Amino acid sequence: MILSLQTNSFGSYGGIPTYNRLVCRVLSSFDASSRVLVAMDRSEDIDREASLCPNLEIVAFGGNRLKFARAAGSIVARERVEVILAGHLNYAPLCFLLKLLRPQMRFGVFIYGCEVWERIPLFRRWALQRADFIISISNYTNQQAVNINGVKAERTFVLPNALEWTANKSIASSDVHALPPGIKLLSVGRLDAAERRKGFDTVIESLPAVAQEVPSVQYIIIGSGTDLERHRQLARDVGVYERVHFLGTVNEETLRHCYDSCDVFVMPSAQEGFGFVYLEAMQYSKPVVAAKSGGSPEVVDDGVTGLLTEYGNVPELSAALTRLCSDPGLRVMLGSAGKQRLSQRFTFSHFKETLVGILQKQLRWRELPDAVLADRNPAR
Repeated sequence: MILSLQTNSFGSYGGIPTYNRLVCRVLSSFDASSRVLVAMDRSEDIDREASLCPNLEIVAFGGNRLKFARAAGSIVARERVEVILAGHLNYAPLCFLLKLLRPQMRFGVFIYGCEVWERIPLFRRWALQRADFIISISNYTNQQAVNINGVKAERTFVLPNALEWTANKSIASSDVHALPPGIKLLSVGRLDAAERRKGFDTVIESLPAVAQEVPSVQYIIIGSGTDLERHRQLARDVGVYERVHFLGTVNEETLRHCYDSCDVFVMPSAQEGFGFVYLEAMQYSKPVVAAKSGGSPEVVDDGVTGLLTEYGNVPELSAALTRLCSDPGLRVMLGSAGKQRLSQRFTFSHFKETLVGILQKQLRWRELPDAVLADRNPAR
């Protein structure tokens, strides 16, 4: 049996919940005896999406972390768990402690981004270093974990995120927000004070220069959070408030409509371990403007599927946006290349093939005698 411990999976939007759902889909087809415990989801969140994973037992705990941890311990103590997956760094210590109950069990940890880009607290770092294997969402995050937190490179694997839905779903106009006319820039993400390096403020600061060359430019932001009012005030301060449209949290139909209707997707963030929203934009053949930071360059190919700028460099961002807004042919070329790159590298079939290969290796080693294991490199 494989036991997966996850944070948010079916009740939230974003890169990590999407990643968790993909893991569930893989486990449902790979090992029907697998179980998934989701700490923050509610039962109704899982019931709504149960058809995605018909062979998988998924239990939600509605934020009751103590009950969540006890359930994991009970399963490990009573049943033959061969592999346990920590769906977040925070669960690495729990998985290490559970391995004391079943020493032959292997445990792996998924890592995503900035949680391992700096030195992490001692006990979590110690547990991460002792994981049998680590699965990283990007090469950049993987290298940071090795360089900063002492993870052994030979125990690591890279598993990029993948797109969950396709762009060919019809959208009723009554279900979506009316969007302004003109050349539309789009950003999607949390506007949270704890995540101020997303770069939305940089886009706002770049708009006066872009508007001088492209008078019809409009900027649409989807997302909400504790930093929303700061961004509103910034738009007022730089004189572009009438061009910036804060839609807040939207339904799926509106999200799809905005991707379909925008001309350029922009998120020049310095804190993306991967940048799942870039995939969503690529699905709609939209050129992407991102920052040369974190895992973003592994998704956005500079000059091929979009443009990369230095994080925080307002003049450079203004120039990139002006160039794309002024050249529809370039937008089409980059957007088409982005959709092709998506189909070649970031589909569910690629995700499934890679994860199944990782899990098969862990299960095979689990069944080998200790003497054989001692002579093998655990990641080759």
